[in-house]
Formats: sequence, C-alpha cells, structure tokens
Amino acid sequence: MHQKLRAAQEAIAAGRLSAVDSDRHVVADMHELGVDEATYWALLPRLIEAALLAGPATSYAGTRPPRKSTKHPAVKNLELWAFKARLPEFPFPLYFKFALKPHPKTGETHCIHIDCHPDR
Repeated sequence: MHQKLRAAQEAIAAGRLSAVDSDRHVVADMHELGVDEATYWALLPRLIEAALLAGPATSYAGTRPPRKSTKHPAVKNLELWAFKARLPEFPFPLYFKFALKPHPKTGETHCIHIDCHPDR
C-alpha cells in the first residue's frame, strides 16, 4: 500500500492526474466538502502525505484484496485504492480513492482520481 500511495504522489507531482466522471464526482465532492476547485485538487497530495504519515495499513479503507473497477472505462479492471486521512481544516476524516494506470507507450504511472469526500 505504501508503494501505491508513493506512486500516486509521484504521478500527481509530475502532472499525471486525471479524474473519472469529473462533472459528477468532483463537483459533488467539492459541494459536500464546501471547497472550490483549486482547493479540492490541492487536497489530494496532502491526503496522500497524511495517509503515508499515519501508516498506509492504518489509513487503508478498501477491500483486501483491492476491488477492481467495473464501471468506468478509464479505470476498467484496475485496482481501486481507497484510504482515509485527516487534515486540520476538516473536523472529520476524508475518504479518497484512486486507481493507478501505466501509460501504454511510456509506462509512466498516471493517477486517476475517483472520490474525495467525508469518510462515511
């Protein structure tokens, strides 16, 4: 799990980040968290770092083994990595989920963001 968080962190830092159903998921998540778009996207690297600091095994919120996506073509058959972490500006833990996808030509890992909302 540590390596998955690190891979996501590196992909985001390199600008290799996209989102699944951003018109629906991201907008709904932003509304639920009460943040604007810039703040929302800035949460992801901070949440990954918080999950790493808390310990990936403790922060992991997914199934074992990780579930594979069946819904969205962009992440179909990819493992879904779900974590929860705390940030000081929120009085509740945040749940976030992503998939990692290697680029077919370069092999570089891309982080595909799926969810970020209060942990339920």
